[in-house]
Amino acid sequence: MRVLVTGAGGYIGSQTCKLLTQQGYQVIANDHSVPNHNYYHQKEINNYAKIPVGMLAGIDAVVHTAATSLVGPSVMNPDKYYQNNVGSTLDLLSNCVEANIHTFVFASSAGVYGEPSEDVCHENIDAQPCSPYGWSKKMMEIILQDYYTAYNLNSVSLRFFNVAGADTDCEMGQQPDATHIIAKAIELTMAGKDFTLFGKEFDTDDGTCVRDYVHVEDVAQGILNSIELLGKTSGAHTFNLGGERGYSNLEIVDSINRVTPLTVNLKYGDPRAGDPSTLIADTHAANTILDWKPKHNLDSIISTAYKWYTK
Repeated sequence: MRVLVTGAGGYIGSQTCKLLTQQGYQVIANDHSVPNHNYYHQKEINNYAKIPVGMLAGIDAVVHTAATSLVGPSVMNPDKYYQNNVGSTLDLLSNCVEANIHTFVFASSAGVYGEPSEDVCHENIDAQPCSPYGWSKKMMEIILQDYYTAYNLNSVSLRFFNVAGADTDCEMGQQPDATHIIAKAIELTMAGKDFTLFGKEFDTDDGTCVRDYVHVEDVAQGILNSIELLGKTSGAHTFNLGGERGYSNLEIVDSINRVTPLTVNLKYGDPRAGDPSTLIADTHAANTILDWKPKHNLDSIISTAYKWYTK
């Protein structure tokens, strides 16, 4: 089976290429530059919106991980996010339809939930994103529903929560200056700098925010399971991929201190406006329909991330 992976050189795309290749898939790696790995059968160095229909004609499935993906900058420059995440993805979808492709896996995001009224995010709640980035992902989920109805393009949209950790073989991982707390805490501590937690009086067991983290290898497995699901069923599906439980910010610091040689020099700052106490994924649908369960816990996420950063 030939699978095109966009963003094949990125954090999630690289891990996906590795797993698919190991499982016997022929991976066509698409990115704007040559990926820093060899887990592909063929490469297509091009803007994904400009992949020729003739090239797509031999593809059995598309995994679309490429995107512009920072929440804050999307507020300052929404045009860039809508042009790339929506406009260019529409160009890719149009070419897929013309090439008679019927399997499409879309990397969505927990950003579609915005600031939900519930602590646990279910796929069927009324999701109201609070950034252009979140809206760009939500728009594409809606469009994929329409493309299934009109063109029989079957799809799975995977709402990733906080993707973290690194390849257990230490072949690939996040680039420096990642935005989530695990990467920041490790990077700042390795640099001998203080690490600040914002708020310690939230309505949680230890007073710090609780969030959901999922290992990048588990995300790649979710993508593989999505391809397999679409080989057996039709429709436009949406699933959360999270760690099945939340971890508080203080638990993250404690884990770093316990499973690595580092000792975080912890400081506290004022809570940030709009930060909910708890935000975690309901993964029941992924567990039951996608046959997916995460294999990695917080300690594994942090251990693999630390090994990657010190490689």
